[in-house]
Amino acid sequence: MTIRHKKPELLVPAGNLEKLKIALNYGADAVYVGGHVFGLRRYAENVTLSQLEKGIHFANALGKYVYVVLNGFAHHSDLEALSDHLTALEALQPHALIISDMGVFQLAKEKTTIPLHVSTQASVTHKYACQFWKDQGASRIILAREVSISDCHAISDFCDIELELFIHGAMCASYSGKCTISNYSAGRDSNRGGCIQSCRHRYDVYNQGERLETGSTGLTLMNAKDLMGIYQLPELIQAGIASLKIEGRMKSNLYAANSAQVYRRAIDMTMDALDSGQDIAPSFYDPLAADLKKVSNRTFSSGGLEDRPGKESIHYNFDHYEKEVDYLGTVKDIQNSMMIISVKHAFNIGDTIELMRPNHDIYSFKIMTLLNSMGDPIQKTNPNSIVKVNAPSGAVTYSILRKPL
Repeated sequence: MTIRHKKPELLVPAGNLEKLKIALNYGADAVYVGGHVFGLRRYAENVTLSQLEKGIHFANALGKYVYVVLNGFAHHSDLEALSDHLTALEALQPHALIISDMGVFQLAKEKTTIPLHVSTQASVTHKYACQFWKDQGASRIILAREVSISDCHAISDFCDIELELFIHGAMCASYSGKCTISNYSAGRDSNRGGCIQSCRHRYDVYNQGERLETGSTGLTLMNAKDLMGIYQLPELIQAGIASLKIEGRMKSNLYAANSAQVYRRAIDMTMDALDSGQDIAPSFYDPLAADLKKVSNRTFSSGGLEDRPGKESIHYNFDHYEKEVDYLGTVKDIQNSMMIISVKHAFNIGDTIELMRPNHDIYSFKIMTLLNSMGDPIQKTNPNSIVKVNAPSGAVTYSILRKPL
């Protein structure tokens, strides 16, 4: 007899309205977005209330979900604006609010009827903390980055509440993201949206005034490798995780599309294998992991999914992102057999490039026609421009153009 497992939600970041639509089109079940009030990505594009309303309507039409992040650490001066923002969110009815602060959580309960998810910034690492938040009215706990899969089993056996866990994306060198290095190095509060990622910088190390051996340019002593949990999918599903979360609201459309598409396939394949009683070897995921590695990354580790992260999770001499493809642009529209492209990276007429489409395989085509926004022929694009390109068969809005390196 086979055991039926519940399929986890795939939750993908959306830094703006376009990324929201891309993530949902490429396979996400839900997205999380930040507004202009009280998120931890102050310097991301984020979404206005008008854009959020459009995004919620878009998701509702697909039977999918939009969660709004309110996970900064509150100060007294934030409360009036936050209260007004909660009133505005109540009118829009996103599908959940993501909150780390107990006071903000209480305020949200008073001002809204929206389900409340406890942010990873709340550092929930054990069953009693989960039970506490459930008793306060939380509908989901986003577990701390330090929680392992074995911890998840113990938590879910004790506390009947939805659990969410990060499966992919950048890792923070500090405990559950509670870093203050930016506060002192740049005067920007990491826990109120101002992080400058000081942990990615190179440092020299001194012992009583004597410089230790760190090379001529220092070492990236705190630069955590990115998380990839695709090989741990069977264990995560068997642990009863309700939602698998990808990090990266500030990353590109290519990142959103690729990670959503790859993990969608991985989750679906894993569910089929588990439900049929099939043994799953690591090689099962090798092609999917290879697809994830093609997009810009800091190399990968399994983070804290299997055990406490150690020195193997740090890239001590990081000097460039790994990638196998460049993100060229996004298809905004199709008109008269031409794709309208928002260009992010230059490409030339005659180039052979790749086209990603929602729910389809990637395929190559050649740039035969290249026009600027006025309709004049050009030989090369410029970043941050709009161009027209010959549309191959099957091209649709929100297709992604990329070029192998």
